[in-house]
Amino acid sequence: MIMKKYIIVLSILGLVSSCNNFLDEIPKGETTTESYYKTPEQAVAATNAIYDYLIIGYSPNGLWDENYGGVFYNYYWIFQDLFSDNANSNMSGSDYTSIDNLQIDQYNTPLKLLWRDFYQTIKCCNIVLDKVSATEMDITLKNNLLGEARFWRAMMYFDLVRMFGDVPFRTHDIEGADEERIGRTSSDIIYQQIIEDLKFAEENLKYSDRQGGGRPYALSATALLARVYNTYAYHSGDKSYYQKAIDCAKKVIPAFPLMADFGDLFKIENRFNSEIILGINFNTSLSEGWKGGQFLVRLLPNTDTSKGGPNNAQGWENATEDLYESFSSSDKRRDITLKRSFTYNDGTQEDLKKPYIFKYWDRTAEPNGNNTDAIFPAIRTSEMYLIIAEASNELNKGANAEAVSALEAVRTRAGLTSDGISNDYASFKTAVLNEYRHEFVMEGHRWFDLTRMCSPDEFVQRIKAAKPNSNPQTYEVLFPIPQREIALSGGVLTQNEGYK
Repeated sequence: MIMKKYIIVLSILGLVSSCNNFLDEIPKGETTTESYYKTPEQAVAATNAIYDYLIIGYSPNGLWDENYGGVFYNYYWIFQDLFSDNANSNMSGSDYTSIDNLQIDQYNTPLKLLWRDFYQTIKCCNIVLDKVSATEMDITLKNNLLGEARFWRAMMYFDLVRMFGDVPFRTHDIEGADEERIGRTSSDIIYQQIIEDLKFAEENLKYSDRQGGGRPYALSATALLARVYNTYAYHSGDKSYYQKAIDCAKKVIPAFPLMADFGDLFKIENRFNSEIILGINFNTSLSEGWKGGQFLVRLLPNTDTSKGGPNNAQGWENATEDLYESFSSSDKRRDITLKRSFTYNDGTQEDLKKPYIFKYWDRTAEPNGNNTDAIFPAIRTSEMYLIIAEASNELNKGANAEAVSALEAVRTRAGLTSDGISNDYASFKTAVLNEYRHEFVMEGHRWFDLTRMCSPDEFVQRIKAAKPNSNPQTYEVLFPIPQREIALSGGVLTQNEGYK
């Protein structure tokens, strides 16, 4: 499979301003959507704008703008591990300590900005879907552009309903004051649109020059459908969706085989390797301006740069002791993912006091650290195996041969056997949850997995055991709606239970 890399270019400044208003108070630019989207080039540029909102977001004042950073820049994958039993914050500000200690409220700034990023991206998707449909152009390319917009809209809404429950829902662009005055729509209705969007993407992502390198394949939509079906089966109580999840996952696996070595997944030379079903492209050498990923800045510890320590390493997050101790000593993933000491270029070592997350640092390719060309691995093949294991166990109230085989595929690569893992429902479910935990550290999974696979009481118990000083609550299986959005709605948008 040939993976292609792309430069994401915004050729029309007015296009950016047309995408920045949904549920936001930024003034509209003079360029109108009515005077645009007339040519194939404009249709392509409009669709490319979606990717800027995934990466850098709307930031008129540049790097130090509060708004700098799109959906996947950092908050998305930080939240899911920090608001769980996986990670601690080393930042002193209350915004991050409140996430770490599970004392978050509706005034949290990172949460407000992540909500904004979701909806700004959705607005761009809706503009493409409203306007590009009427553009005269090659039909395969047009349908691919529409498929991209529907894919990303589905992904944004899926994460919104998982994080917040019932949320504001629009499938068309809205201009003016009515943008903010939107109440909540049942997540069941939104799930059906998510599924419809992904089926469209699955059927129409066929234009080869716009696949891979950060853009979705048709099978990326199938893989995301597997994730959606698996989650919706839990949400709705309709177990037929578990079988749909299994069928989708099995369809994807042959085209995206597991890499033999877990450590090779995160090497720069393997950025878009065979296992990356969907990767978010932060490549700085291919982008206009500074768009590098924040993995190394946030996650690597501050060490002596004169001896080979990474530059600008802030160590803002570290792994919990509970996460580190949960790994078997024979699990190959542990020492690739986490380190408790750092070896300098001269061979001397420094004790790090805490386990830090190192898996995103390819020290050979990027010895200085700091800005990185590493991708965010949004969907990987190992998740497809674990979805099969989880869904099969749920369907059969115990692990059948298919479930065991799927779990073993992930564990075998990690150097583990499945000896001693019971096939009874509860034991196997715990084993699958543990594999999700060890496989996807800081990949935006843990809180989602806990809230899907654990009862609210068990969610609280697990986090309290890992973070004794935290204050988890059963209502924190949802995040609070940002107060700013409630105010902008004039009270039409209501708060989640427990946060009032």
